[in-house]
Amino acid sequence: MEYGIVAGLIGVSTLLGLVWKSRQGRVVAQSGSTISLDYREAGKTTLIQFTTEMCSPCAQLKPRLQQIANFRSDVAYRDLDAVEHLELASRLSIRSTPTTLVVSPDGEIRARINGIATADVFINAIDGNIPARPFTTTEETVI
Repeated sequence: MEYGIVAGLIGVSTLLGLVWKSRQGRVVAQSGSTISLDYREAGKTTLIQFTTEMCSPCAQLKPRLQQIANFRSDVAYRDLDAVEHLELASRLSIRSTPTTLVVSPDGEIRARINGIATADVFINAIDGNIPARPFTTTEETVI
């Protein structure tokens, strides 16, 4: 009986791990929210990465996003500590870090990328090559 419980727990935890891993680096189109100039750079597409102090994937992703911003003159990069900006993170439904938002020059959130992704994934999201399944909010939110 004890072996059955242990096997069941291992099975459930493996399944949850696979579900979590499948969501990493996935791009989701988003609409209905805008970000104020307090959090983005005017006239540029801004990559806003929500991080936390003890998040090692956040530290791994930061140089990749900075490199994209350095390479492309139309892109800016900002990192925001989710704990320090808890109200903003809550309004934007940031549930894990790293979460990166792709914000258009006019302030509209175009995409959300959870976890670590390749540079190509971010560049495609910046260029508007986003999957067809949008994440939309029920009401327009101006932040």
